[in-house]
Amino acid sequence: MKQRGKFIVLDGPEGSGKSTQADRLARRLGEAGVQTTCVRDPGGTPVSERIRDVLLDADLPDMDPLTEMFLYMASRAEMVDRVIRPALGAGRTVIADRFISSTLVYQGYAGGIDPQEILRAGRLVCRDTWPDLVVLLDLPAAEGFGRINRRHDRMERKGLAFHERVVEGFRRLARDDPEHHVLVDAVGSVDEVAARVWKVVERVVC
Repeated sequence: MKQRGKFIVLDGPEGSGKSTQADRLARRLGEAGVQTTCVRDPGGTPVSERIRDVLLDADLPDMDPLTEMFLYMASRAEMVDRVIRPALGAGRTVIADRFISSTLVYQGYAGGIDPQEILRAGRLVCRDTWPDLVVLLDLPAAEGFGRINRRHDRMERKGLAFHERVVEGFRRLARDDPEHHVLVDAVGSVDEVAARVWKVVERVVC
């Protein structure tokens, strides 16, 4: 029987380099002989990608945070069932670009929903499929937006004050649950940040 794979999440505020660092991490694990599956949240299945289009559509009006939360959870339910859980069962390490931590921060700490309610919904959706480690890339909101050189999506178009609450929300996750949520400084070059991420991840997967 194959040993269950590890589930690693990279998360953080806008412009913190999550996707780039997820790609770097997958490449480094592959060089070490670790089979990986990479996913993005929301997304990862045909249904989840359709939900992603709605959530990030810059032409849609603002949604109630509860609407956002349930849409993210619906997308996540599909991805966990169809992609993440099978990959872990096959012994692969899963690297996710965002997960429950984002909902806790964006719709919870920044959006006003009780984080405990979000956790209850998350447990229903994910059941026993929970991250082994969440790497939180830490970057001031203004610096993150300075890195984005394309049209902002619907979530990115929320005001700076909202995104400053997002940054503080991720820091709060790291303070409240340091066993599973680790803050990593995202200031610096891609290589410098990748080295910091690897230092945190290698103790879990190697």
